[in-house]
Amino acid sequence: MAGYTPCSILNAQAPLAGSAPTSQSWLIVMHQGAWGERPVDSLISQDLKSWANGEGAQILMARTPKGIDPYPESSFLFSNGHGDFLRGKLNSQGLPDLTHTQHSKPLLLICTNGKRDQCCATFGRNLIGQCKEELSHDLYERILECSHLGGHRFAPTAIWLPENLVLGRLEPHAVTRLLEHGAMDSQFIRGDTKLSPAEQVVHAFAWPKEITFLSCEQRDLDFHITAAVNGANKSFVVTATPMATVASCGGDPKSDTWYQMRTGN
Repeated sequence: MAGYTPCSILNAQAPLAGSAPTSQSWLIVMHQGAWGERPVDSLISQDLKSWANGEGAQILMARTPKGIDPYPESSFLFSNGHGDFLRGKLNSQGLPDLTHTQHSKPLLLICTNGKRDQCCATFGRNLIGQCKEELSHDLYERILECSHLGGHRFAPTAIWLPENLVLGRLEPHAVTRLLEHGAMDSQFIRGDTKLSPAEQVVHAFAWPKEITFLSCEQRDLDFHITAAVNGANKSFVVTATPMATVASCGGDPKSDTWYQMRTGN
């Protein structure tokens, strides 16, 4: 990473909440070999992409880290956005067979797509290495490496499935707490991918309380949101601020949007 400041360092003050990709569900295709810069584009068939699109799913490639036995060939995982996390094999047409699946334990997928951005290679792999040293084997095998999640400027970044919860600036103690107790501090939350960016901010602000979104109205750059938090209706205003951000290591600044809580009661 010589010659430039890592994008995750340049964006150390950028807000995490509201930065997660949006997708109702996730299809994880296991591929233990090399990925390249854009493995979903180069390794996934058009038929499989069409299947995922019909399911409202975004695709990730994944593999087990060193020290963990690889999944059987043609394995997939599917988080359907309703709390189900299914594990199965692609059929003879290379498509998921949802009629023959088993339920998977929750898994943490940490982005290590270094061909896409060096921050993921450096910080994502370093985090996995630390976890290998500190976690029991049973907990460590619930970690997968994954392809580009978006937001490598927040590396190490990850997704916790089947909660569809995207995380950033992860630290080993946070991973340990998540895998042992299913708990996560709000400071690491980028957002629930089933929510819009503005709703992700409110969700992180209210975390870990139960929240149900009732309405969201945009007025200029402000989002006026009403939600039931632990059964009580509350109002929030989230502001979207256009920013110029260096989103990739060695890249030029480009347009971005920061979503931040303005008022909440």
